[in-house]
Amino acid sequence: MDATTDRTRQEIADPRSTRSFPLWFGVLGPPLAWLTHLLLGDLIYELGCAPAMRAKEIFGLSLHTWTVGATIALLAVTIAGGLLAFRALRRLLAESDGAPLDRATGMAFVGVASSVLYGLIQIFGLLPSLVLPPCLPSPP
Repeated sequence: MDATTDRTRQEIADPRSTRSFPLWFGVLGPPLAWLTHLLLGDLIYELGCAPAMRAKEIFGLSLHTWTVGATIALLAVTIAGGLLAFRALRRLLAESDGAPLDRATGMAFVGVASSVLYGLIQIFGLLPSLVLPPCLPSPP
């Protein structure tokens, strides 16, 4: 392994670096997971409730199973982003000397906050599928 590759790996792991994976994943992971959850949820019910799909299943699994499974998987991505950002935030705060927030600390804080916000949105997005039956026609 050459010195350039080793230095690049250290930059990606270092929360103070502009190439820090934990910071960028903490900031971008939760909203992208929520967006995927939103689009995938609509797609699942669009496919499953289509008139041609009378079985109300996709690949042998019920719409409810698909919705819950997708929500849990994408909520795990959101939580992972928050945990990485929280770990980076703790490390940055331990190294700080009382100076005002810098870019890395701000990104870590935003990553934690966005993980909480988008995680709650995803949980609330799961609730209707737990209490409402799928594929109800709209009232006339």
